[in-house]
Amino acid sequence: MSTIDTICADECANARTDGVAIGTAVRTPFKGRLIAVIDWIGTAMMKRRTRIHLSELTDDQLRDIGVAPREARRESERFFWDYR
Repeated sequence: MSTIDTICADECANARTDGVAIGTAVRTPFKGRLIAVIDWIGTAMMKRRTRIHLSELTDDQLRDIGVAPREARRESERFFWDYR
């Protein structure tokens, strides 16, 4: 076992108090859910921005990336929470 493995093992063992240890940080169930919600919002916003940019591309640009205009229109009309 290397030195870094020993340090990590000791810190992770000490971090397991009332929360879930991830790396060397302790996350309580509330913090974990809050972080998951923030991550979901960030991902949803990124997808919405991407769909808006897709809707602004010309037919020539869409052809360059291999997307049909109909597919681009259908994708850009999806809601921000739609991940299919």
